[in-house]
Amino acid sequence: MNTYQLAARGETTVWNPATNDVNGVNAFGMRPIEVAAQAGNVGEFVSIMNNPGFNPVGARPAFFVEVGLGSGGFESETQRVKALRLQLAEYRSRFQ
Repeated sequence: MNTYQLAARGETTVWNPATNDVNGVNAFGMRPIEVAAQAGNVGEFVSIMNNPGFNPVGARPAFFVEVGLGSGGFESETQRVKALRLQLAEYRSRFQ
């Protein structure tokens, strides 16, 4: 079970591929790409998406981006939202 999760609104416990499975789930049933998406952490999102072992089957990053926006996790940071949406578009073009 992964320990990578949301630490606070808009924050994660920091992605570490050495200690977490890129396709595993945490105690809340979230995959790493979903955690990064909900937190709005663009760097971690890209790192997970580009991991050679990443398997997108069953992952729902677009849903979790909307959850993050709706919860106020990162709504005020427009540059962050724009960057995340660009990466989400990249995700869709590669995996959907």
